[in-house]
Amino acid sequence: MTDLSQKLSAYLDGELDPTEAEAIEARIASDPDVQAELDALMEADALAQEQFAAMLDDPVPFNLAQQIKATPIPERPVAANTPSRPIWGTLAASLVVFALGGVGGYVVKGQTTPPTQTAGWLAAVADYHGVYASQGRHLVEVGADEAEHIETWLGNTVGASFTIPDLTEFGLTFEGGRLLVANGKPVAQLMYRQPDGTVIALCLQRSNKDPNAPVEFREQTINGFDFVSWSADGADYVVIGPMGEPELDAIAASAALEI
Repeated sequence: MTDLSQKLSAYLDGELDPTEAEAIEARIASDPDVQAELDALMEADALAQEQFAAMLDDPVPFNLAQQIKATPIPERPVAANTPSRPIWGTLAASLVVFALGGVGGYVVKGQTTPPTQTAGWLAAVADYHGVYASQGRHLVEVGADEAEHIETWLGNTVGASFTIPDLTEFGLTFEGGRLLVANGKPVAQLMYRQPDGTVIALCLQRSNKDPNAPVEFREQTINGFDFVSWSADGADYVVIGPMGEPELDAIAASAALEI
């Protein structure tokens, strides 16, 4: 790469000081060859970004995400005056978030369908959530202290067994569960609360979809609430929270691997 190419590359990246930038801009304005080289660099940069974006869209198998989630994170001695969490733990956690699509989607960006405004049983869930999320003492029918009973009761009623996910890593406290009805079918609703009182719910009902079909995650907004829904193992699932909840897709990712 020539010195001029390096200067132009640094100019595109905003790495030149004001004096150098003005000098390069003057050369670009006065020399068509320099302008042509700048255009070529910009095209190459745009192509590289497109190719990188395409790589991020490649599907990550759901079973691989499960394996990453289940892999123990090795510990190593912590030196004095350093954070108590090992750097490897941070890197491994970041890998899990990346594999689950922690930025901009869930599990696989390419497996996330565009938002829609209608969603069958989800519309009923939105109506229920709008009522119950504002409740305090009567938020749930059965409290979190009877978690095992909730799993048995709601699992048998819905016709889909499950394990209550631990979502404390997102600052969520499990409050308990209740039974809903949507499209004539029973729905289990598990309620979680953030420290500020915001309620996030995880709902599930029995599904007639092929249990072996690829897992697809959908982000939707219905009646002022955001949803991330998916189907797996003979059940339909959805995580619901207030519109604009930044971690809803990551919460759904973690819930899907644990439930």
